[in-house]
Amino acid sequence: MALDKISPITEKELLNIIQKEFPLEKRPFLKIGERLNIKEEEVIKYLKYLKKKRILRQISAIFNPWFFGHRSSLFTFKVPPEKLDKAISIINKHPGISHNYLRNHSYNLWFILVSLPEEDPLNEADRLAKLCEVKDYLYLPALRTFKISTIFEDKISGFDKEEITETETVEVNENITEKDKILVKVLQEPLPLTKTPFKEIAKSLGIKEEALFLWIKEMKEKGALRRFGALLKHDKLGFKINVMVAWEVKRDKIDFFIEELSKELLITHCYERKTYPNWKYNLYTMCHFKEKKEKEKIPLLAQKHGIENFIMLETIKELKKIRLKLFYQL
Repeated sequence: MALDKISPITEKELLNIIQKEFPLEKRPFLKIGERLNIKEEEVIKYLKYLKKKRILRQISAIFNPWFFGHRSSLFTFKVPPEKLDKAISIINKHPGISHNYLRNHSYNLWFILVSLPEEDPLNEADRLAKLCEVKDYLYLPALRTFKISTIFEDKISGFDKEEITETETVEVNENITEKDKILVKVLQEPLPLTKTPFKEIAKSLGIKEEALFLWIKEMKEKGALRRFGALLKHDKLGFKINVMVAWEVKRDKIDFFIEELSKELLITHCYERKTYPNWKYNLYTMCHFKEKKEKEKIPLLAQKHGIENFIMLETIKELKKIRLKLFYQL
């Protein structure tokens, strides 16, 4: 089957499988091919094609940072225009920052910082602020998380959201072994697009393939592994307009408002966050659109639910978006 002969329906099903139901088997692409009625070689060939087109970022394990003692939080820096290039370079080089965006506000750099078990995210943010010559920034840890499992679907393809679940207060798991750390480091890397990818990984680690699958199963049962699957680049699939909306919602109205927002397909991420006297927004949603005119849905939602104070923080540029790597080296 030629690459251009795969039907939209087959492509959509393939993308859904590699995101949601990637087979943890010795011949995963054979299993996928059997489901789609195409050859194993064609599955691998098409995935390589999607990777070349930068639609497929990678297929790998997605671990829960909190299980391994990592803490994550959203920060936003207010960077003067003349210092912006320097700040972007410094922030993007940090291995604990997987997402960094330039947005249309005086608080213009928005990033998620994941700190190592022995580090404090605030201390690390202070260090970055000094390096970037930033005097004003907001620390916006998530207090509650809503609707974090959304996977978009359009007429052709599905794509998944950013693979970050923010955590602030966690207890470090004292039972993490050096073996666990090694396996995490290896499995968070892109899976080889070959017929027997897990065999290659096991061989590189000097263990049996069965032992590798057993460890993956144990991590999933313990809650350490969120899932094993693909991360796709959604703007390559047509969703080019990304807007973070910060809302000020009365505390006793939050749950109802969240329930209503969760019915809207344009909403992916939804967090309740820390507030400040000069920054009273307590609820944040991430919205993706294909056309600019679709942004009009946001003020309509605000009007519908009586929300007077909200701000639309549009992504001017995606500065960094990679899959988070745990146990990174500073």
